[in-house]
Amino acid sequence: NAYLDMRTGTLVVRGAPPAPQPAPAAAPKAQPEEAKAEDNYAQILNQLRALNDAIPGEEMSDKISRLEAVSAKIFAQAKQNPDKLPQMRKFMDYYLPTALKLLKTYAELDAQGVEGENESKQRIEQVMDTLVTAFEAQLDRLFEDDALDVSTDIDVMENMLRADGLTGNTGNSPKLQL
Repeated sequence: NAYLDMRTGTLVVRGAPPAPQPAPAAAPKAQPEEAKAEDNYAQILNQLRALNDAIPGEEMSDKISRLEAVSAKIFAQAKQNPDKLPQMRKFMDYYLPTALKLLKTYAELDAQGVEGENESKQRIEQVMDTLVTAFEAQLDRLFEDDALDVSTDIDVMENMLRADGLTGNTGNSPKLQL
């Protein structure tokens, strides 16, 4: 009289099979690393935007806007090419957080409303040009491999066109003959 109850996965020796137990609720999945990174990128961009709103002055606002735009492009590269993340590590772990810290300090000093010469504010204003240049250089570095690939492809194509006699030019700019 014994049988296997396939519904509950039990061996029933006598009597009725046990009532099936409800399936345990699925544990919430941990947020994948990519989603965490995207949230972090959005948070950083929001902080830059908020600091830009908090800091008056057209010149500083322009520099902060430039930092925000370049940072957004760097983050886009991080999303599209996660293999480039090691190239961005120092930027993400030191330069960007330090830039945010300096801008927060600048906003706090500016909010104090103390008129006159403030050496800390002046130094932050001066370093902003350097930061913008550095952030742009970081973005350029992310595209170096792509630029090298494009340059190599162009060189190879030009040499093949010349070798096949398809250029009517011996100068630097090839002209295709059809």
